[in-house]
Amino acid sequence: MKEKYVVFKDDDAGKDTPGLKKLIDVVLKNDAKATIGLIGKHLKDQELIDYLNSLDKDKIEIFCHGYYHSHFPYLYKKLTKSKELPKTEFNKNFEKHDSSLKQYRFIESKYLKTKAVAFGPQGNIWNQDVIDALVQNDFKMMFSWEKIKGDIFTIPLSLNYKQNSLEGFIEEYKNHKDDEIVTLQFHHVNLTEEQFEFLKDVIDFLKNKEKRIFVTPSELLKLVNK
Repeated sequence: MKEKYVVFKDDDAGKDTPGLKKLIDVVLKNDAKATIGLIGKHLKDQELIDYLNSLDKDKIEIFCHGYYHSHFPYLYKKLTKSKELPKTEFNKNFEKHDSSLKQYRFIESKYLKTKAVAFGPQGNIWNQDVIDALVQNDFKMMFSWEKIKGDIFTIPLSLNYKQNSLEGFIEEYKNHKDDEIVTLQFHHVNLTEEQFEFLKDVIDFLKNKEKRIFVTPSELLKLVNK
């Protein structure tokens, strides 16, 4: 039987460090792994810097979630009743994308011990020029709902962690139970106490019932390149 994998992807690291710590604590206490999307502009907070550098990169890996994260495209669309989303950090042009990624790489090299191999755009909004900018800035992987064309490995997005019970999670997971790779996307800043509480049961279900192996992006890259 082919091995099946699971990636825990948590977005918006830097916005809410206590919530980030809470999520990671649950992951580690239950012998799982996760990858956290760092917003570069927040890497000026010494508490966040110290915390990120204290993490075991083999269990908790950092991915690039852009530098600014300054848009609210869906809220904008709702409030203005516009049919189009405004331009965001990663649906502009190569020069803009390259500039954002270089800013991220600069602050990453200044404050962090490890270098991200994976990228995930805010709101999962991107265009094809992003791929060229990622290659230019030495990224190997990208989270996406659709297959990426180019020299970047697609980490498939599968479902968001928005359910209010283990039963609700299992019901949505059924659509992906046969997938080789399942990526569960989190936003720790939005999780309720109830969702934090049954997360340990989700980990147990995926690990012991579904026999999935928790992996980081770097581990996934090694598996792909075998």
